[in-house]
Amino acid sequence: MKIQNKYALFLLCKIRYIRNGQNLKSLKIIKDGRFYIYNVGGMHIASEAFNWYLTEAVLAQEVRRVSCRYYTPKPGDTVVDIGAGLGEETCVYTTLVGQLGKVYAIEANPQVYDTLYQVVKLNKFTNVEPYNMAINNITEKVRIDDAPTSYLSSSLNNISKGTVYEVDGIPFKEFCASHAIKEIDLLKVNIEGAERFLKTAFADSRLTIHNVAIACHDFRYAEEGNEFFRTKQLVNDYLNQYGYETWSQQIGIPHIDDWVYGKKLTP
Repeated sequence: MKIQNKYALFLLCKIRYIRNGQNLKSLKIIKDGRFYIYNVGGMHIASEAFNWYLTEAVLAQEVRRVSCRYYTPKPGDTVVDIGAGLGEETCVYTTLVGQLGKVYAIEANPQVYDTLYQVVKLNKFTNVEPYNMAINNITEKVRIDDAPTSYLSSSLNNISKGTVYEVDGIPFKEFCASHAIKEIDLLKVNIEGAERFLKTAFADSRLTIHNVAIACHDFRYAEEGNEFFRTKQLVNDYLNQYGYETWSQQIGIPHIDDWVYGKKLTP
């Protein structure tokens, strides 16, 4: 992309933000236009699309609607964001938990992780630790498909949609043990079917997870017929087995209604 085109995109985008009453300070174009990082009002926000509506308030609204629909992190909380993507939710969690809290942002896709890492560094999120790794059932190298149409479709089920990368895979309970994580206030998960591999973490007596918001992907099973994505009942079952009350939204939007929320019941 020619440098003058970058300036033109920035000016076009800035004008649109001004019309929306927002101040776009800079626009960073990543990987020849695959991703964008917008500096809006001092917050660096990444997106897969070129647009003029992303703000911290927009991200917060979406977090309240989905991953924090039933539990909102408080100052001092520990949040683990598995499938952190470009950091859209991480940007909200870091503000909610404050400097006394902690956010662990885990993203498997190396291409996506590169942008997540930049977002964390540009925003100087000192309470966020980003990790490029995959949650798996055993410790081994795993293959992740980098879906070309949208990073949101990338998964570990080896459907060859684009470039395939090898990344470190590790059981979640081992990740927590290696980082001395003993208590999690909110575990958010969106990992395209790999949520099936989380069961052993809930069986670990060394780890207490108070609240969960887990994106299941039965809607993808319905569309594609791939059993790897059929996880909603499985997730409900293992959460109930380990002492969680569970529920889901019912708003008629399949990818939101497939989220499973849970709260650890007091013994």
